[in-house]
Amino acid sequence: MAQVQALSSTALACVYWKDTDKVDHIRVYFQDSSWTICEARWDNGAWKAKAKSCFTAPQTGTPLAALAYPGDGHEIPGADPEIQVYYRQDGKIKYHRRSEGVTDTWSYAGEVDTYNLAETSNIGVCEFYDPYIRVYYQDTAGDIRVSTWNSGSKTWVRSTGGANLRISEADKPARTGTPIGTDTENAHNLSNVVVAWHDKNKHLAGAIVQNDSPTAIKFPKDIAVSPSGTVTVAVWDLKHIHIYYDGVNDGIQKLEYVGDKWSDTMDAFTGDITNPYANGQGSLASAAYAPANTGTHTGSVFYQPVDGNSIVEILI
Repeated sequence: MAQVQALSSTALACVYWKDTDKVDHIRVYFQDSSWTICEARWDNGAWKAKAKSCFTAPQTGTPLAALAYPGDGHEIPGADPEIQVYYRQDGKIKYHRRSEGVTDTWSYAGEVDTYNLAETSNIGVCEFYDPYIRVYYQDTAGDIRVSTWNSGSKTWVRSTGGANLRISEADKPARTGTPIGTDTENAHNLSNVVVAWHDKNKHLAGAIVQNDSPTAIKFPKDIAVSPSGTVTVAVWDLKHIHIYYDGVNDGIQKLEYVGDKWSDTMDAFTGDITNPYANGQGSLASAAYAPANTGTHTGSVFYQPVDGNSIVEILI
């Protein structure tokens, strides 16, 4: 991976796309010790040698999420599309934008209208189809909700409360400060999103969201998670899903949905990203490569080792 000097316990955000010429791209965003949001770039199978500075975040330790915007009326991004990076500041979700074809200039783009955003909320984002954008967050009651945007209206629509734009089930709030992992089918032409989080009992929870209508994921058993851990989702399509998380013993574990059923939990790879009793340590991000990728791997998982400043890529 690119040479980086990341803030210890930085959040991570990952963007993957296959462009209009069938070339693969990955961008990984993280925060450094000066609070600057930085970008590691991977194009057509190779990482750039060093990460680039993007913009200075308003606070240290902010959650991060990112997407590649294909342009109004387009489904597939080009080689150097607009990138949007989302973060939390002063009780709001805000975002910066780098315009298409402009590699070094980032500008403030606005804030996302949300319903009772929790002060400790994390962020998940997805983009698909025309394009549409979805931003997932936690409200003050613990529910996971979504704000929606499309290129026609160019306005954010927030939940009005109750079941409206709520992703978690009624009376089943998430753990306060839960991580939120999201991904959509990597063809980006269907409104199918997988969302994962921690429930209030420190078990893994999630939903498959189709046309903004969520269906709770029924895992084979209760899956205990590290109370300080994070979660990431990689979706090839709704028949092929991976969820990576750190378990109660610090190991990074994985669930697979292949065909029509979920696997049992399994060790994904060695390496710790958290101390299970220390909040705010470590982060996970992932990318599911698009069909017809010519390489021998189908995706990547990114994590920061405990007490480290590096970011590690594991090919899957």
